[in-house]
Parts: sequence; structure tokens; C-alpha cells
Amino acid sequence: MHVEKNVCDNLIGTLLNINGKTKDGLNARLDLIEINIRAELAPIEMGKRTYLPPTCYTKSKDEKNSFCQCLKGVKVPQGHSPNVKSLVSMQDLKLIGLKSHDCHILMQQFRPIAIRGILPKTVKHTIIRLAHSSLPSVVKSLIH
Repeated sequence: MHVEKNVCDNLIGTLLNINGKTKDGLNARLDLIEINIRAELAPIEMGKRTYLPPTCYTKSKDEKNSFCQCLKGVKVPQGHSPNVKSLVSMQDLKLIGLKSHDCHILMQQFRPIAIRGILPKTVKHTIIRLAHSSLPSVVKSLIH
């Protein structure tokens, strides 16, 4: 369950581009250059700043707002899952205070609903497959 929480936190951080939580940063982009893949995502130097080109999962503020609004509006029977409304921060457009069980419910049931209209088909299918797979076996397959 802790692996699922880590995957959920990293996925949410990357999708919503939460500062300090996203896994799509300068070091990740430099790694892509080093292994000679996805050259179109290489960092671009602009004076003293470094620009990271947008990815297929980079979301606009409206799309992030739509994602958070969808999660904020979810209604479920009492005792079925945590109160997701209390976990969504609409000012910061992020999820806060997620526990392991919250992440489990998000990965299995709510995320496929929330991402359906804001992500490209290939990214959406990959995330849904990841959410419905057995995470420990996915991790084992990545290691071996």
C-alpha cells in the first residue's frame, strides 16, 4: 500500500506540476538527453534561465482547475471512501494531506474519472492501466 501511495503522490505532483513534488524537472530532462531519447523535450537555455518545453501531460491552469473541481465534486456513500472534498485545495490547485487509503481510492476509482477529459488518449490509458494493475508486480517488472 505504501508503494501505491508513493506512485499516487508522484503522479499527482507531476500532473498538477506541484512545486517540489513534480518528477518532471531539469534533472529528468537532462537524463533524457543522456540516454538519447525525446530530444524535443531537451531544456532550452534562454539567457540566465532554462526553459523546459511542455510535455503531452503538461496541463494549463484551466485543466488543473477542471481536475481539482471534478475531485471536489465527487459524492460517494458514507463510509465508502475518505471525504475527497477536504483533500482538494482549489486556491493552490493541489491535493493535500493524502493518506495511504486516500491514495488507494484515488488510484483505483477517482483518478480515471478525473483525467478522462484533460489528458491525451495515450497518457490517459497508461495511467488507467497503472492504476488498475497490481502495483507490486509493476514495480518488480521495472526492477528486473
